[in-house]
Amino acid sequence: MRVQGRANQRYPLLFRDYLRSHPATAAAYAELKRRLSQSLADPENNPEVKDPAVDLIYLAAEEWAAATGWQPGPPDM
Repeated sequence: MRVQGRANQRYPLLFRDYLRSHPATAAAYAELKRRLSQSLADPENNPEVKDPAVDLIYLAAEEWAAATGWQPGPPDM
């Protein structure tokens, strides 16, 4: 459950909006996910590989949010 105003609501909205505003980053992230799905024999290991990339994207997203004054919009339905 996402609670309005909490980090668990902000995180996916910021991540989504950052990727929408940065198509090259979104494409690279999509390629990472494609390659992981094709090459990992054990999908349980997926987070160990993907999480560091997600963390880097989120750090950039936080900087972008501060620089642009980004505010969470409504979630996609």
